[in-house]
Amino acid sequence: MYPTLFYIGSFRVDTYSVVWFIALSIAIIWAIKRLEIYELDEYEARRIMAISFLFMLLGARSYEYIANWKIYVEHPSYLLDLNRGGLHEFGAVAGAFLSALILCAFNKKISFAKLCDTAAPPAMLAIAIGRWGCFLNGCCVGLPTKFFTGVHFPRDHANLFRHPVQIYYSVIASVIVIILLYVEKKILPIQRKNGGNYYSVIAPLTLILYGLMRFAVVSFRDYTPLLKMIKYAWTYRGITLALPFALMWLIYSVFKLRKSVSM
Repeated sequence: MYPTLFYIGSFRVDTYSVVWFIALSIAIIWAIKRLEIYELDEYEARRIMAISFLFMLLGARSYEYIANWKIYVEHPSYLLDLNRGGLHEFGAVAGAFLSALILCAFNKKISFAKLCDTAAPPAMLAIAIGRWGCFLNGCCVGLPTKFFTGVHFPRDHANLFRHPVQIYYSVIASVIVIILLYVEKKILPIQRKNGGNYYSVIAPLTLILYGLMRFAVVSFRDYTPLLKMIKYAWTYRGITLALPFALMWLIYSVFKLRKSVSM
């Protein structure tokens, strides 16, 4: 693994941060390019996306504090040490989603549903790329395995191989991006026939697939083997609660689209 990319004097530039920075930058650029597809006001949309990006980072870090609160209570100085702990995907999603929801509620020029559908595939692409930062950093490791996908991590003894769950996340997220783009290609012509009303399909589908991905891969994580998931279930309660919400959102959107087009 390569946790350290290089040094600038005594300042260490870590691979994790650089890869995630690249992933988020690509996602933002792609999301901006997609604004035209959904006929969104570029100035207003970019302003909301910029603010949501800040809340995404805040949510990602805040969830780290919540998930590992005992450590930060014992060592308050760790709160300002960004080299300790990481960024949580669910916190990032929640921060960006809720901030965009509130901002769009006060901005009549931007459709929240369209903005979510615009940003959903780029968000999954960011995960697909960013997880390689986790892999190169040697964090988020999986359980020991003798399966052919097993990878040796430097912290382990020579004969120990683990599931590269970071790569599992990356591959599945890449497949999700392909699925979303395929569905989008089929749905957009129907949306345009619908006229004035727009019903989000891509965003709730993304939330469902993202949640299923997390639950599928978590059983291979080092600290959450399948038989111990109940013990750590509180960590994933946000995802658990989001899934039925996303499913109802998707069903409602598909139902309204079919009804409006058939009329």
